[in-house]
Parts: sequence; structure tokens; C-alpha cells
Amino acid sequence: MYFYAIFLRGVNVGGVKILMKDLAVLLEQAGFSRVRTLLASGNVVLASDEPDPEAVKRTCEAAIDSAYGYGTRVIVQDVEQLEFLAGNFPFVPPNDGIQRHDYLVLTESAEEAASILGTAPQPSGDERVEQLAHGICWEVPRGQSLDSQLAKHFTKMSSKFLVTTRNMNTINKMLTALKALA
Repeated sequence: MYFYAIFLRGVNVGGVKILMKDLAVLLEQAGFSRVRTLLASGNVVLASDEPDPEAVKRTCEAAIDSAYGYGTRVIVQDVEQLEFLAGNFPFVPPNDGIQRHDYLVLTESAEEAASILGTAPQPSGDERVEQLAHGICWEVPRGQSLDSQLAKHFTKMSSKFLVTTRNMNTINKMLTALKALA
């Protein structure tokens, strides 16, 4: 048995709303087991007999497209990948009184992450950004996660690349849920 974390992009876009309880049933009908959704923003952990994450990705995307007629894309991570990203997040908040959010911008490959960062604006003085394999680690002051130049760049890049951003708290919850399946 293989265990995967699935991160959907665009679960509530263009009038299409994918409810997490419906998504769980849909993925079970697609042949996955032990399906569990977390939060209401397109986070799923599941078990599969399929050893190839790309095959899991194709099956998830096809099931969603078939049910909703909407091409929601997903990023699939196995336990080792998610553990690596969560365990190597490079930023420790400085003790300067500024509250910050830690994010992981997931992409499909290290080359895509490098391309996105290669065209990114410089982070503001209170932001930090660094590539970690196929992820982009990003620290930003609270209240600026939608307005910073980096945030706008990541949003713009989502039209060119499969990109989805999660708070590190969510990543860690997903990892805990994923390990609980095993």
C-alpha cells in the first residue's frame, strides 16, 4: 500500500465548488482507500495500490474532471517528499515583534520552482524566499500574503505552471495525517 498527500488547485473557481465530503466519495469511487480531507481547501490524504505518483495524479484529475467537467489540477506528494519539504523549511522567524506566515509554494518540479523564482521580484525587507527542491519556501508578514509583490508573482505564475500555496501549518497537518494512514 502507498500513501499520498493530494493538493488540489482551484477547488472553488468559476462557479464550480468542490465540497470536501463529495471529493472524498469521488476519490473512493476512483479506487483509492482511506481517503481523508483536511480543512476545506483541497487537501486530501489517501491510500492506493498504485506505486506511481503520476498515475495517482492522472486518476485524481480524471475523476474530478469527469464529475465536475472542470479541469482541477493536483500535486501529489508521497510521505518522503512531504517529510523532506516540512523538515527542511529554512526559516526561523526573527525575534523582532513582527508576526509572520510561513508558506510552501508547491510546483511540479525543481526546474519549475527555479523558473518561477528566476523571474520573481526581490522580496520586501520583511519577506524571505528560498527554493527547496520542487517547493518554494516563503515567509511574509501577516496581512501581506496577498498584497506583496511575491504573492502577486506566484499568482501570475499559476497561469503558466501548476502552482499551489499552503501555509506550513497545513503542510504539517497533512504530513501528520499522511503518517497516520501508514
